[in-house]
Amino acid sequence: MRKLLLNASLTAILVAGCSTIFAAESNGKMMDSNAMLPEAISVTPVPMTGNKKSHLFEERAGTWKATCDRMEDNKVYCRMFHIEQFGEWKAKNFVQIGPAWSPNAVGFVIATYLGFKEGTTVTLGIDKHERHEFTAPRGNNLMTSPEVAKKILEQMENGSKVVIYFNSYSGVQQLSLADLG
Repeated sequence: MRKLLLNASLTAILVAGCSTIFAAESNGKMMDSNAMLPEAISVTPVPMTGNKKSHLFEERAGTWKATCDRMEDNKVYCRMFHIEQFGEWKAKNFVQIGPAWSPNAVGFVIATYLGFKEGTTVTLGIDKHERHEFTAPRGNNLMTSPEVAKKILEQMENGSKVVIYFNSYSGVQQLSLADLG
């Protein structure tokens, strides 16, 4: 059932994102095809889910959530992510991991409420596949390049667990295990 809801959510997000692209093209605002997928995106100014604004689309299935929002430039930004809370709720520390895309970019986002300890290593892996390592930026989110996102999503397609290690801003090491099935 959860897999069915995730597939439905992903389909709805893709439809919302594609409709924005087609609307822009029909208005004579054709984008350069090279501008669609930048080589790498290290840090993105994306809203966290704690914003009070309403989403264009929002759907939940267990610990997974899918949202689409209209950004300032009127483009739609969508993401699908797993949310895991660490420690007591009063500590307000959690991690969000999952794919994200807009008409200009695509990637895999890792975000945490308290932020990363800058310069430390963030490690992400699916099952027993090779781990992907990233240098933690200053701030609370990072986004992978489209090439890395593609590898991660291909591994997730037949995988059963996502594993992520990172050091929070306070220096505490966090571990997250998310079920994919």
